[in-house]
Amino acid sequence: MKELEYQDIVQQVEKALQELNIVSPKLLRDKMLEALAIEDNDLAREMLSQVMENYVVAEERNLPLCQDTGMVMAKVEKGEEVRVKGGSLRQALDEATRRAYSNNYFRKSVISDPFFGKNTGDNTPGVYFFELQEGDNLRIDLLVKGGGCDNISSLGILEPGSKPEEVEKFILRELDKKGGQACPPLVVGVGIGGNAPYALYLASQALSRPLGEANPDPRYRELEEKWREDINRLGIGPQGVGGKVTCLEVRIETYPCHIASFPVGLVCNCHVFRQKTLKW
Repeated sequence: MKELEYQDIVQQVEKALQELNIVSPKLLRDKMLEALAIEDNDLAREMLSQVMENYVVAEERNLPLCQDTGMVMAKVEKGEEVRVKGGSLRQALDEATRRAYSNNYFRKSVISDPFFGKNTGDNTPGVYFFELQEGDNLRIDLLVKGGGCDNISSLGILEPGSKPEEVEKFILRELDKKGGQACPPLVVGVGIGGNAPYALYLASQALSRPLGEANPDPRYRELEEKWREDINRLGIGPQGVGGKVTCLEVRIETYPCHIASFPVGLVCNCHVFRQKTLKW
């Protein structure tokens, strides 16, 4: 049995959330530079330049990358041989969020009830997905998402036995209608299979993959690249002003499904891609 200290988890998650909201990773900056290099739309180039300038200013002045410091999400993979001493994992994640958002004056955007609640004042609770696994490892994939990119999430129930072309048509149709509202360039998560709620979970899980990490299945890796190219042909462009770069990456996650159903979830992240993985 591996024992982990509650306070150690809180401190590491708090530090990660602070960094996620202020510091843009090098790989993200590199991808935006690549986008700038291929853009020939003057307004799109201006948008990309402003985004990258914002990355620099945020880090230099210790300010949030975006005024919408989001809602904290986490996928937690916990080994059966892991015990947290001093509290639960859910409590640790909420306490870390509470500290990070209060100590750094990040915007608090969570209300306690959709109809009747008030702002909780500390950005808790977060949205957490827990998976129990064998072994004594703990992995927390953090994702901070603003409201704008979450608002274009979609669920499609396609015909049983649908082909990749039908799934792509659904994705392109949804992004063509709503993609400009989510502060592109986007990272696009696609979940295929399971049931209706699980397909959306799969799409969210796809976003927890670090930037640049290839799909281990070459068949899906090929689809991810093709769909990224086709999304960019929509011409939505950075911040929706038109251009060649609407999508930085597509990620696909799949799961077995019922023979009479074919659910597809679409969940996106904006150009402020705030993702970090912690391991114990």
